[in-house]
Amino acid sequence: MAENRDLLFEEVCAQDFLNFKFGERGYQDQLNDSIAKTNILSAVKVEVLRVPLADGNVTNLVWVAHNFGFLGGSLGCSEGEKITRAFEYALENKLPICVQCRTGGARMQEGTSSLMQMAKVSVAVNALNKAGLPFVSVLSDPTYGGVSASYAMQADVRIAVAETGASSEASEARIGFAGPQVILNTMCEANQAIYDEKCPTDFQFASFVKDHGQVDMILNVKSGAAGQQEIERKVAQITSMMMTKPTQVPIDNLTLDLGPTPEDEKRAAELLNYTRSRAIDRPQTQDIISNLFDNFVELSGDGKVGKDACLRGGLASFRDTTCVVIATFKGHTPTDMQNANYGMPSPHGYRTALRLMKMAERFGLPVVTLVDTVGAWPTFECERDGQSEAIATNLTAMAGLTVPIITLMVGEGGSGGALGICMGNYIAMLSGGYFGVISPEGAASILGRYDDDKQKAEQFPKDCQALATSQCIYAHQLKDLGVVDFIIWEQTDYANGSTSSANATEENEHYKNFPQLKERIARYVEYALADLTRKSADDLVQQRYRKYRQLGSFAVMNEEERAKAIADAKAASAASGNKPARRAANDTKASLLLQHVAEETVLGTMSKYRKMAPPSLSKPLKIAPHDANKVVYEPYVIPPESVDENCTSAKAILDKFGVKYLCSEWIPKQSKKRVLITDTTMRDAHQSLLATRVRTKDIVEGALIASNLLKDAFSLECWGGATFDVCMRFLDECPWDRLREIRAASPNILLQCLIRGANGVGYTSYPDNVVREFVLLAAKNGIDVFRVFDCFNIVENMRVSIDAIKETGKIAEVCICYTGNVLTSKIYDLQYYKELAQEIIAAGADIIAIKDMAGLLRPLEVEPLMRVLREAVGDNMPIHFHTHSTSSGTIATCMEMARCGCDIIDFATASMADGTSQASLNAFLAMMQGASQRDPQIDYMSLEPYDLYWAGIRDHYVPFESGMKSGTARVFDHQIPGGQYSNLIVQCSGIGLSLDQWSQVLDAYRDVNLLFGDIVKVTPSSKVVGDLALYLVLKGIKTSDLIDSETGEAKPLAYSIDYPASVVGLMKGELGLPHRGFPKKIEEMILRGEAKLTTRAGLVLAPVNFEENRAKLSEKWGREISEEEAMSSLMYPQVFTDYMKRQQSKGPLLTYLPTLVYFYALQANDAFLMDIPTTSLLSNLFRSVPAEVNSTGGPHVVRVELQRVSAIVRQKRTVVFTVQLLRSHADRSVIYSETQQVEVKDTGGVFVFEGPMADAGKPNEQVASPMNGTIEKVLVQVGQSVKAGDVLCTVSAMKMEVKVSAPVDGKVASIAVPAPGYRVVEGALLLTLK
Repeated sequence: MAENRDLLFEEVCAQDFLNFKFGERGYQDQLNDSIAKTNILSAVKVEVLRVPLADGNVTNLVWVAHNFGFLGGSLGCSEGEKITRAFEYALENKLPICVQCRTGGARMQEGTSSLMQMAKVSVAVNALNKAGLPFVSVLSDPTYGGVSASYAMQADVRIAVAETGASSEASEARIGFAGPQVILNTMCEANQAIYDEKCPTDFQFASFVKDHGQVDMILNVKSGAAGQQEIERKVAQITSMMMTKPTQVPIDNLTLDLGPTPEDEKRAAELLNYTRSRAIDRPQTQDIISNLFDNFVELSGDGKVGKDACLRGGLASFRDTTCVVIATFKGHTPTDMQNANYGMPSPHGYRTALRLMKMAERFGLPVVTLVDTVGAWPTFECERDGQSEAIATNLTAMAGLTVPIITLMVGEGGSGGALGICMGNYIAMLSGGYFGVISPEGAASILGRYDDDKQKAEQFPKDCQALATSQCIYAHQLKDLGVVDFIIWEQTDYANGSTSSANATEENEHYKNFPQLKERIARYVEYALADLTRKSADDLVQQRYRKYRQLGSFAVMNEEERAKAIADAKAASAASGNKPARRAANDTKASLLLQHVAEETVLGTMSKYRKMAPPSLSKPLKIAPHDANKVVYEPYVIPPESVDENCTSAKAILDKFGVKYLCSEWIPKQSKKRVLITDTTMRDAHQSLLATRVRTKDIVEGALIASNLLKDAFSLECWGGATFDVCMRFLDECPWDRLREIRAASPNILLQCLIRGANGVGYTSYPDNVVREFVLLAAKNGIDVFRVFDCFNIVENMRVSIDAIKETGKIAEVCICYTGNVLTSKIYDLQYYKELAQEIIAAGADIIAIKDMAGLLRPLEVEPLMRVLREAVGDNMPIHFHTHSTSSGTIATCMEMARCGCDIIDFATASMADGTSQASLNAFLAMMQGASQRDPQIDYMSLEPYDLYWAGIRDHYVPFESGMKSGTARVFDHQIPGGQYSNLIVQCSGIGLSLDQWSQVLDAYRDVNLLFGDIVKVTPSSKVVGDLALYLVLKGIKTSDLIDSETGEAKPLAYSIDYPASVVGLMKGELGLPHRGFPKKIEEMILRGEAKLTTRAGLVLAPVNFEENRAKLSEKWGREISEEEAMSSLMYPQVFTDYMKRQQSKGPLLTYLPTLVYFYALQANDAFLMDIPTTSLLSNLFRSVPAEVNSTGGPHVVRVELQRVSAIVRQKRTVVFTVQLLRSHADRSVIYSETQQVEVKDTGGVFVFEGPMADAGKPNEQVASPMNGTIEKVLVQVGQSVKAGDVLCTVSAMKMEVKVSAPVDGKVASIAVPAPGYRVVEGALLLTLK
C-alpha cells in the first residue's frame, strides 16, 4: 500500500567516520556487505503511515522501523539522526509515533558516538512527552543492548511481538540489555553449565519480560506482511484512543437516576450484611469493564519490575470518550480468585495504577477506578517491595492529578488497600458494598473476647456484623458521613445461572447479565464525566482538596472545656468501678531444657527445623494414642531359692555358687550341650555401627526386652570401652547412671564390660589405685564380667585390673588380642599365642577371651589356634570368642569356633549385626538349630521382638552410620578394628576430610601401623594409629615422606611436623610397649630427645587421694560429687569438666528427652511426651508446680509442643513452647500448663569464626592453628620465653589432639585464644611471638 506511506529522511546515511578496522575486514567492508544485501544505506527507515481504523476513520502516525538485515539493525549515528528527526517531525505535525525495534543494540564500530545516540534520541522523546503526543514502541525479535535501554523502553505503550510462522509455533521476541553471551562470558566464567543452572525459565523472552512488568502486551501475529499490518492497526488503535479528547456533554441534559426509591430505603436494614459484597455471582469490576466500556486495551505492568494479577488497567472507550480504566480484578470461580490474588493488590499493581494515572494526565484522559478488594496483598514479598510506599505515592499522585478521577466502590473496600485507587473527585458506591478501616473479621479478632472455641464459633460472626454496623462501613452510612457521593442501588441477592436481558429484572440480575445495574452505573459515569470534564486542571485539584479536607468529625474545646472533659472522664471511670484493662505481665521464661531444645532447633547441625535431619527422620513428630494392649516388659527376676546346678542362667549361678564353680564346672558342663551366647548389641555393636551414639534410654528399654527373651544368654556386653567417655562427651549422660539402669532392667543376666587394663576405660595410663578403684566401683554398680585387655597383650599391664576383679568376686575374663595371620605371621605366630595364654592363666584369669578386633581370624586359622590354646590352658578353662564382621566372612569363623569347642561366642541381634559389628545372633541360632551337639538352645524366632525393637531404634541414628553398604575384604589389609571403623569416619569428616579421601585414610592407617612396627591395634593403640593416619592425610603427607624406604632413615620432614600428642605418648611408653618395642628410628624422630618411661606407668604415677579429689570437685561444682562421678573425672578430666558445665547450663533433664528430639530437635507443631521419674525434677521444667502435684512423688508424664519459631528479628528468633503436666499415659488430661519462650541468636547453624587469622607471611611471629578444632590446653603465658619446638598449646578435634610448637626461639607476646574450649579454624591466630 505505497500510497499510504511517505518515506522521510532517506538522505541520512551511515558512514565509516572512524576508519574502524579490526582483523582482516574493516567497518566499511561490513557496510558495503549490508548495503549490497538490503539496498538501503541505514538500518532505520522512517515513514508517515495512514492506517484505516475499524470505525472507518484513518489515523496518521510516524513509523520508524529497524532493519535487522543491515548490521543487525544496530544503532549508529545515521540511525540516531533519523530517529531523532522522526520525533521532531511528529512533534511539529502533532502526530503520534511508533518505533518498531529489531536490533542487537548500539553499533560498536562507531565507538562512543553510537552510544551517545541513546542520549540524543532521549531528548527528542522527552520533548514529545511534554507535548502530550503518544509514543508506542514495538519490540520484535531481537531487541537488545542500547536500544532496549533507551527509546524501546521510553514509550508510553510497549508492545512485544510473537510471530507465528509455517510451524504454527509462536516465536516470542527476545528483549534485554545484556544478551545471553555477555552474561555467560562475564558472570558465568564462560561456563555454559553455570549459565544454564542460573538462567531463569524463558529468560528475556517476551512473556518473561511481560511477567516482570516491562511490556504492556504481547501481540501474536503471523509472519510477513499480514502480521505487519496487524501490528500497525493495533498501534493505530491505541494512539487514536490516546489522541481522542473527552467529548463535552451538556450536564443539564443528563438524568442521574441511580435507583433510590422509598422501597430501597426501607430495605436498607437488609443490606447491612458486609458478606453480601463477596457473593460469587455479584457483578465484579471485570464484568463492569466488559459491559460498560468498548475497546478495552489492557496495558500491563508497572513499567519497571513487575505486574499484578489483581490491580490492572488500560485504555477504554465510554460512549466515544477515551478513559484510563483502573480496577481490582477478582473472579467468579475459586481458580480465578486464586489467579487474581483473591482480589488483593501488590505494590506492582499500585505502581501500574500510578503509571496509568500519569499517562492519563499526560494525554488529558479521565481516569475511572473500580474498587473491589478486601485490602492490599499481605505477603512478605509485598512488604519487601514497598507496599506502604506504593499506596502512599498513589495517594499524593491522586491528590494532585490534573484530570478527572471517577471512582466506583463495587464491592469490598478494605482499608488503605482500597484507598490506593479510591480518591476520586466523585465516589459512588454500590449499595451492597462496604468501605472500612479494617475488615469486620479483623476488628472482631482484635476486640472480641471468647471463653472457648465453641463460644467463639457461635459469637464471632455476630460480633463481625455488629462491628461492621458500629464502624459505619455501609453505603448509606458513608454517604451521611460525606465519604460517598452517590449510592447506586442493586438487588439484595444474586441468583445463580444465566438470565437473558429480555426478561432480566432487578431481582434476578447477576454477573453474567445485569442490565439495570449496568444502566445505573453508566448514568453515574456519564454524569461525572459531563461535570468534571468541564472543569480546569486547577479546579479538579481544588475540588478534590475540598472534598477530602472536610472529612472527619472531632470536638474543638478551649482550655477550660478540656480540663472539664478530663475531670468528667476520670469521674465517670471511677464511678463505673472499672479500671482500665492492663495486660498482666506474662512470665514466659523457659527452663534450661527448653532453652537447649530451642537452640538445637534453630542452630543444630541435625535440626529438623533447618532441614538438616535425614529425610526419614523429618516427618512431623506426633504423639500416638495410648495403646493399652502394647506389651510392656518388666525385669525378669529368678527367685534365689529356685537356683540349682542345672539352672541355665549364668547370673543366677554366679550369685549363688560363685566364680570358681561357674567357670570351672558350670561353663564346661554347659559347653558340652550348647554354645553359650554373649549379646554385644548394647555396647560393641552400636560402637561399631553407630559411632557409640546410642543413648541410655534406648539401651535400657532394650535391656528390659533382653531380660525376658535372652534370659538363657551367658551375658550382655553393655558398658565400658568407648561408651564410657562418649556418654559424657557426646550424649550428656553419666555412664554410671547407665550401668545402674541396665542392671535394674536386666537383673537375671550377667552384665559384661570392657576395660583396657592399665588404661581403665581411658586412652592413657593411670595410677594403680585408680584402676583398682574403678573396678571396685564397676562391680558395686552392677558389672559381673570384666573383659580385660592390654593394647599390646602385656599381661603385666592387666595385673592390677585382674587382682581387683578377683577381690570383688566377679569374673576376670582376660583377653588375647588377635592380629595378623597365625599361619603366616612371623611376629604373631602360634607359639606367641600359646605363651601368652599361659601367662594369662598364671595371672589368675577365670576365662580367656580371644579378642579379634578387626575380624582377621579366618576359618582355616581356628583349629590350629584352638589346639595350642587348649594345650596351654586345659579343657576346663572357658574360652570366649569375640570378633567383627567387617569382611563378611565372620559367621563361618564362628561356626568353626563352635565346632572346635569354643565355650562362649559374641553375637549381636540381626538388626545390629554384620558390617563392622559382630555376626548375626539370629542367623547363628538358626544355623545351629537341631545340631546334635552345641545347639545354643535358643529359638531364633523368639528373639523377633528384640530384633524388631533394635531395628526401629537403629533408624533413629542414621547420621551416625559408618556408611558401609557391604563388608570388605580390605580389612585384611588395613586391619582397622570394627569398633574404630565408624568412629574413624566421623572423625574424618569432623576435621574437614571428605569421604572421597576415605580410601587415603585406609591406606594411611595400614602404612602407619607398619611404620610403628606392625603393632597390636586395639583401643587405645588403634586410636593412636588412626590419629596419625588422619593427621597425615589432612596435611597431604605419606609415611614415605617421613622414612626412606631403602635406608630406613628419617627424612627432614619427619622432624619438622607437630605429631599428635597421642603419638608422642605412645612412643614414650604411656600405653606400655609392644613385646618387641618400636623401631628405634621412629622413636627418635617422634620423641626428639624426650625421655621414655622405663617402667610401667602405673607404678611411677602418684596414687590419688580419692576423698581429697571428691572434696575438691564438690567445692568446684557446688554440690556433693559421688565417688563414681569423681572416678569419671579421673578417667577423663576435661571431658568430665565439659560434661558438668553442660549439666549446669542445660539442666538435668536432657537424658529424658526422646532420642528423636535430642538429636534432631523440633519443627513447628511437633509434640512429644517425656517421663519424669520424680516430682523433685519437675522444678527443672516448670516455673511452678501445683501443690497437689508436689505430694505425689512421681513418676510424671509431660507433654511438650513447639508452637512456633519466629522469623529473624535483629539476629534473633523467638521459639515458643507449650509445656503440660498430664495425669498419666492412659489419662492425658492436663493438670497444669505453661507457655515458655526462648530467644535464640540465629547464626544459620554454621560456626562462624570471628577471631583473628594468622598472617601466613609471618609464620615465625604469628602461630596458626594447624586444623579446625577446639583449644584443649594453653601451656604458656604472655612474657614467657620459649625455645623452638616447645609446646605452646594443644588443639583437639574428634578425640585427636595435636601439639602446637614454637617455630623459633622467642618470647610470647600475646595469646589470641581466651581459654580452653575456644573453637578455632585452620589458620586461626593462636599466639604471637617476639
